[in-house]
Amino acid sequence: MELELSLPPSVNHMYFTAKNTNARLLTEKAKTWLVDTSFEAMKQRQRQGWEKCFKEWLYMDLFFFLPDRRKRDTHNTLKILLDGLEGILYENDYYVLPRIQDVSIDPERPRVKIRLSKK
Repeated sequence: MELELSLPPSVNHMYFTAKNTNARLLTEKAKTWLVDTSFEAMKQRQRQGWEKCFKEWLYMDLFFFLPDRRKRDTHNTLKILLDGLEGILYENDYYVLPRIQDVSIDPERPRVKIRLSKK
């Protein structure tokens, strides 16, 4: 299974603390990314004939294409990335083994390319 998604927000930009309650809530950027990702993952799952995996180990190879050379920690995007595909491509992200394979610069089309395969 392969798909390309827009760059996920990092953990640093994924949450904000609500006033008065100190609750950690998703930012609008994170909510929008999750909705767009769910739609694209469902579309690609159907197009590629991918069956949702249950209690089966998966490799997730990740190729990041960043917009510029500014220092970013791609590991900070794994939380929302794995959570965003849970329930669509696999039942539980516990069984996903993420592997960052490469980081490149593409100012025209920043994205993350994902290759999901069974272990």
